[in-house]
Amino acid sequence: MNQPRSKERKELNMIPRINMNLITACLLLVVAGVTSQEVEQKFETPEYILPCEKEDRDLNACIKNTFNHLRPYLVKGIPELEMPPIEPLKIDKMAMENGHGPVNVRAVFTNLTVHGASNYSVVAVKSDLATYRLDLGMKIPKITATGHYEVTGNVLLLPVRSRGDFLSSFSDVTALAKIYGKEEKEAFGRMGPFMRTEKLVVDFALGKARFRVRDLLNGDNLLGVAMNQFLNQNSIEIINEMKPAASASIARLFKKILNDAFLRIPIKVWLRE
Repeated sequence: MNQPRSKERKELNMIPRINMNLITACLLLVVAGVTSQEVEQKFETPEYILPCEKEDRDLNACIKNTFNHLRPYLVKGIPELEMPPIEPLKIDKMAMENGHGPVNVRAVFTNLTVHGASNYSVVAVKSDLATYRLDLGMKIPKITATGHYEVTGNVLLLPVRSRGDFLSSFSDVTALAKIYGKEEKEAFGRMGPFMRTEKLVVDFALGKARFRVRDLLNGDNLLGVAMNQFLNQNSIEIINEMKPAASASIARLFKKILNDAFLRIPIKVWLRE
């Protein structure tokens, strides 16, 4: 007679435990649902991105439109990506060194202010997003830059040491940026996957170039006049000599800018399955 009552008591004692387990499970589901919603809201497609479909037959054209659509937003800057305005583009320091040839110099530019970069147009794209390879062909009508410079080395076997202020302008700029990326599971404390730019190769060509420098080191106005004349008469040759060093310096700068952006936007936001 005692056994049935004992069994009833056991079953009654289990009810609170079953209820608690159900309540716990429900709470976990609710929390998971809320967390999932928060992640989705956090990664909603922002207005500055035109997403592309991975299986799009003309994926390259879509990517080209995406980069061109981004242009007006880059002018103002994108705070959530920690991207400052690019019009004008402010660069604290840029160094380049050419260790061979007739122009053997080290140049350091500081407090740079660059105008015109926001007028870029992406005119050609070649992509292989399975391996995160992306080539962008670009054109910029005109770029002007001002700032402080310091140059040491030799030009045509003549020793050069100069420091001062400069203004330069470049027109009909064409550039090719080759992006080599890899997948990153998480970045900045968020789950991805994201695309990291492992390597960036930049090449460029200029239609025209003009320079004006004001030497503050030597205190000789005639030297400044001679230097301006020399730079402008030989601008294309000097740029061609310095191009490898300049390309490497530009690539270092923009690799950081690309990673600041790409590592904050999951791949699924800009490239849909």
